[in-house]
Amino acid sequence: MIFYDYKCNLTPKQCIDRLHLAFGDEAPSNRTVYNWFAEFQRGRTFLSDEFREGRPSTSVVATNVDAVREMIERDRHITYREIQASLGIDMKAIHTILHDHLSVRKLAVVGSHTI
Repeated sequence: MIFYDYKCNLTPKQCIDRLHLAFGDEAPSNRTVYNWFAEFQRGRTFLSDEFREGRPSTSVVATNVDAVREMIERDRHITYREIQASLGIDMKAIHTILHDHLSVRKLAVVGSHTI
């Protein structure tokens, strides 16, 4: 939808409004829409993830995704630090698991780490 709105010459704000109308709280964040518009303006036309150099993450694996899912099902107010202490994985991996694999929206604010 974001690419379609971009191709229709809508503004990012208009796109955001349409996404919220269609998807409500499940709509992509404003930042996501602005980032995609910037990518399209730079000439990006493909929507799949780009290849990234470097070592693949060894923390974002099915067993950790399942473990985090079980942890948040047991305690919706669990913090990043508690997950980290339990699984021994870094904050970036926790963020990736929560937001990219489990599609978790904000659950709790604890200190500087929001889940």
